[in-house]
Amino acid sequence: MSQGILIVGHGLAGAILAHSLLESGENVRVIDSCSSHSATQVSAGLINPFIGPKLNMPKDFDRCMDANLSFYKMIERYAEQKFLRSIELFRVFQSATQKDRWDKLPGPYKNKTVSSEQCWDSGLFANYGAGVTKAWKFDSQGFINFSKKSLSSQNRFNETSFDPKRWTDHLVVFCEGFRVLENEWFNNLPFAPAQGDVLSIESSNDFHASNGTWHIPEGNNGLARVGSTWRHDNLESGPSPSARDEVLKRLQFIPSVQNALINLHLSGVRSGTKDRNPIIGRHPEIKNFFLFNGFGSRGCSTIPLAALEFTNFITRGTPLPQHKNLSRFM
Repeated sequence: MSQGILIVGHGLAGAILAHSLLESGENVRVIDSCSSHSATQVSAGLINPFIGPKLNMPKDFDRCMDANLSFYKMIERYAEQKFLRSIELFRVFQSATQKDRWDKLPGPYKNKTVSSEQCWDSGLFANYGAGVTKAWKFDSQGFINFSKKSLSSQNRFNETSFDPKRWTDHLVVFCEGFRVLENEWFNNLPFAPAQGDVLSIESSNDFHASNGTWHIPEGNNGLARVGSTWRHDNLESGPSPSARDEVLKRLQFIPSVQNALINLHLSGVRSGTKDRNPIIGRHPEIKNFFLFNGFGSRGCSTIPLAALEFTNFITRGTPLPQHKNLSRFM
């Protein structure tokens, strides 16, 4: 394209979109105001095919994973480091009904079912057993650090706020996360951000497990990320004792961490939407303004595919999926 593209925001959405556009040959700049309460800093990076208590698999999950694997293969080649790893996730059943749902799920993401006795041998308390899921762990913070360093080395990154008078000759894509609520051009759209707390705790367990609250080892340093909570008010109130207690209470299915030392307590705000689909596309009146936002807690799973779709839209005119296109609200 003849115009440069400015991306406003360098969270996960902005960073992935920037590299997708660069890979397609576009002239990209990224600015970030480094605001607090970013969702990326509290991301566990868990990519799980079975969502929520009903273990629903998103209809586009296979396409999402194809896009994830393709995108990170490209990025890892440049970075010479690994960001996406395949893992086994113990999904601890909360009821007999949930186990029945698991038994009826199709492949290929179901590895096996384990009994309550086998769970106990692994260090998990699970009256109804667990399903071992093929999942992925994404190093979101490592990727963000690499992206910033890479973009900076090419003079494509600046820490500054958006000035509309400065960028009139660019296509501008807003990827500001929940800060979209302060964006005068797009804050009328039905966003539903949620604040969440996560803890980093001492844990000798090397398994990845979830009963709705997850336990994700942080590496070989004897720590694990655990969480998360959800709150739709007081978004910028920061970490709270009540959220900490809620997370710890939900970890009762892992007896060995009941009195674990808390190494770190963080909170961040996810930019969700009321219909749970992202909102991407062109402003109806300001033709050089675009939006790429609203990915919520599934951002690690869904952003690379949306970035590919958006790249094709902005460079080739390929229509966006209607359930993601902001035109659905016009």
